[in-house]
Amino acid sequence: MSDGRQAEPPEPPGTGQPGTEQPAGAQPAEEPEAGGQAAGEQPQTGPEHPDADPDAPNPKANAADPANARKLHRDNRAMEDAVAALLGERGAGIGNVFVANTIGLVDAGRPRAGEVHRRTVPTGPIPPETLNSVLAAFVAPANYRDLRQRLRERRLVLLRAPAGWGRTATALNLLGVECADGVDKLSPDTDLRSPTAPVDLVADHGYLLESLEYDQAAGLTEFALDLWARRLADAGARMVVLVGTDTPLRNREPAAYLVDGAPRTDDLALVLSHFRVGLRDLGEPERDLAEFPECADLVEEVAGRSLRARDLADLGRGLCLVVRGERDVEEVRRRYARNAETALREWFRGLPDHDHRAFAIALAVFDGMPLATVAEAATVLAELIQAAEVPDANARTRALFAVRTLELVERVEAELTSAVEDGEFGSLTLEVVRYRDPHRTRQVLEHVWREYTEAHRVVRRWLRELGSSPDRQVRIRAGVAVGLLSLSEFEHARRHVIEPWAGENKYWERQAVIGALRLPALQPELQPLIVRMIDRWLRGKTASGTRVAAVDALGALPVMTAEQVLKRLRRAADTASPRMVIAVADCVTNLALDPDRLDLVLGALLQWSWSVKVGLRTTALHCVLQLTVFLEATPEGGVEPWPGLLWAAELDRHAAAPTPRVAVGSRRLTRWEAVVALVARALEAQYFMPETFDVIHRWVKTAERDPSQREPLGALLADVVATTGDRSALRFYLGEWARARRGPTATATALLAHLDREEVRP
Repeated sequence: MSDGRQAEPPEPPGTGQPGTEQPAGAQPAEEPEAGGQAAGEQPQTGPEHPDADPDAPNPKANAADPANARKLHRDNRAMEDAVAALLGERGAGIGNVFVANTIGLVDAGRPRAGEVHRRTVPTGPIPPETLNSVLAAFVAPANYRDLRQRLRERRLVLLRAPAGWGRTATALNLLGVECADGVDKLSPDTDLRSPTAPVDLVADHGYLLESLEYDQAAGLTEFALDLWARRLADAGARMVVLVGTDTPLRNREPAAYLVDGAPRTDDLALVLSHFRVGLRDLGEPERDLAEFPECADLVEEVAGRSLRARDLADLGRGLCLVVRGERDVEEVRRRYARNAETALREWFRGLPDHDHRAFAIALAVFDGMPLATVAEAATVLAELIQAAEVPDANARTRALFAVRTLELVERVEAELTSAVEDGEFGSLTLEVVRYRDPHRTRQVLEHVWREYTEAHRVVRRWLRELGSSPDRQVRIRAGVAVGLLSLSEFEHARRHVIEPWAGENKYWERQAVIGALRLPALQPELQPLIVRMIDRWLRGKTASGTRVAAVDALGALPVMTAEQVLKRLRRAADTASPRMVIAVADCVTNLALDPDRLDLVLGALLQWSWSVKVGLRTTALHCVLQLTVFLEATPEGGVEPWPGLLWAAELDRHAAAPTPRVAVGSRRLTRWEAVVALVARALEAQYFMPETFDVIHRWVKTAERDPSQREPLGALLADVVATTGDRSALRFYLGEWARARRGPTATATALLAHLDREEVRP
């Protein structure tokens, strides 16, 4: 009887140096590096590998531990919650929420209810559901026919309109109607001055460039636009470029392509359209807003006040929640009241002292967090304010019991409530404090920044220190607050807060960095600057703080296509730095969570794993190990979650005609073939073989609890060992696991029988 410990497997055949054979079709472009070791060998230590020290993190241990999947999920969730809180979107995170039949992270907990809001159009292919939502709620401007006719004739249109006019929605509608095969958002650094820019134009596709930079606009000529129009005509594609009214264009040059958006004439129709579509998205029956007089009166009051199209859309969808009883109409009214700014100014000025103002600012940053956390941050800020006003420390006094915390809460128009927190050891209920008006968070920070310039240095120093907090929520919230304030002075925030954080080369500060870039990355006009900043941070070979932070940013910010991200990751992945390897693996994992990017990720990892560059090959196998451990899928009606890669491959295997969608150089593989090849590569690498067998052991134990997984797992493992040419090691382990006390006997027996059938098959 086995004691449950794994015995040594039989010696695998071959040279013991995995990765030396190149599959058919592989096209390695690099020359072997002198002195390099095989991917299966443990990275060397010594002078050439300064990061290989006892205190450095262990990338393989990190990738092999399922608990780190939960940690990655909690990091992602904390980031989304921080952004949602600052935007006033309670109960609706804006990111990685997954449901049945999609791939998520192991042990990530139950997804929260609520609509998923995305405040920007991501770079790359625009999801059909996003496009359909825009088409359903669209209200055409007065000159829509002219715009559509110009796009048909010229294939390229420069749409000029002020911010808040509805430029993006109009462009997406034009392209969605005219281009049947989809719409892509171009990378923000696409240069229209160069008609040979590397944009792969596809027939019957639409392309959106959401912002035209000042420098580019000033040098844009009609000749360059003519060449672009010719390229689009040759490809059978169309393009819309959005231009702000304050963007300087070369005098008279682009007149043939430029169309000005007509003034909006029916704001009421826009509100009602989003109200109707919002009810439909929530599964509610169609209702007439006139049935709710208090809502109808509010719309009449607000419509015609030249609000931004997004604000009108938010009003329509907010009224859906009023109709459902999930929001009070007075809460919505306060947000859109004509004197809202004046009321906010008088409220803040009326707070009696610095303790109250510091609490109001701290609550704006940490809305919805525990009262003790908010009060502690407020105390630190109040002390900094006092130090700025009274430089002599001996002259400062503070009364510890002068102000009761509950009085602070009431005075700043906040409330105590309960919330569920996803803790390290599970979910728990705790008491939190929040503003009664969810939109007060952003209003307070913007008001302080706009009205009190002398407070900038104090608030900036406070937030910078909080970015090093050991509390995940605190440092991420501090980063997101810096990001909000940076919208009006991005360069200043970058130099004085964001880059100093990145330079620390510590995980906590890197989380603050990503938080600080999240909101700027949603602004089309800032996206080209962020792309160039990331590229500058990625320069060099050493694992500097800014370089590791750039890798983290690649997986978190929607400013590049997946192809552009993976191209940059390839350069960063050729490394021996443990911190860089972990950052690359986390970035790849976040990319793989998007089903539209999974095939690109699999193809990239196959190419990396076949590279002759040792660092790149080893990093690829770390990524493969992490994907096998971190990813899982929850099929509707399933008994147990499936391993994510097994689920993705199984869906492909049972398709009527599996499409070879995974591009590997000049070859194309099905998703099943790609997963088989990657698992085989991990088994062939001696340095990763023990952990890969541990992964298979977990999969076998899961299949013991869910018999529906046995046949797919058997088929996958049979193809894997057929690829490696070594069936003996897997047979050995299956026998050991079956003989272990309470081992997965039924599954191991079924898998061995499957292997037997495959071996005798002609």
